[in-house]
Amino acid sequence: MNKSIIALAIAAALPVAAQAGATLSGSVEASVEAGGATTIASSVTLASSEVLANGMTATTSISLNAGGTAAGTAGLSGDFGTLTLGSGVDNQAGARHGDVASVMGHSTTANSGNGATYTGDFAGLSVSLAHGQIDAEGATATSAGATYDFNGLTIGAAQQEGVSSLGGSYSFGDLTVTAGKKTDTAAVITASYSTTVDALTITASVNNSSTTEASVAYTLDGITVTAAYDGTDTDVSASYTSGDLTVTANSDSKVTAALDLGNADLTVTRDGGATTMSYKV
Repeated sequence: MNKSIIALAIAAALPVAAQAGATLSGSVEASVEAGGATTIASSVTLASSEVLANGMTATTSISLNAGGTAAGTAGLSGDFGTLTLGSGVDNQAGARHGDVASVMGHSTTANSGNGATYTGDFAGLSVSLAHGQIDAEGATATSAGATYDFNGLTIGAAQQEGVSSLGGSYSFGDLTVTAGKKTDTAAVITASYSTTVDALTITASVNNSSTTEASVAYTLDGITVTAAYDGTDTDVSASYTSGDLTVTANSDSKVTAALDLGNADLTVTRDGGATTMSYKV
């Protein structure tokens, strides 16, 4: 049989990509401190996404960073949910997802390591699972979480390494009330309020431990002034935007000017007597 016909028959029998795309991106950042050293950091990322014949989407991303370090992930998504494996995944993603009252003490940033995550939604029930490395010695952590929404009320449950939590959240217009409890601790109830009146934005929160936080922001003609109280002291900051230039300053005497050059960003920062300039493409 003709070899071309055999090749066509094999290709027709295999699931092929309906559409595919790959992007190459990167950055080079140079920081120069007045009277100090110059630091240059670079990274290059190759990302690809393909829609398979069965309707699922396959993705991959590989990053090469300064110093020869590398990170990468591969994923598959469809009606079943999304599965991601590789480095840099959040091994706390499960517990973070189900901890709707924020009582488990997670940081606001992902705890990244080598591992896998899964997310899925089924008739109002949203689940998230994660397993991954947590330190250089190879220790791992497993977390799980689930939320269910009905009539504005969100109920969530989370578990990670023997610590579990149960909580709920409900919004009454601008006011949101959350309540939650984790293993071996007292329950926490928090009321948060946020509203915007013309150019003024007000936010405040208080919990049953008498911890109070509040902020007020006023924006007019590109200038935004913010005063924030964290229960201990008050910080004041201001920012101004004109075209591609943004200038910010705060009560700690830190001043930053950032200029968007289209295909590059130039940033100059004055902090505590030290000046740093960064050029990123």
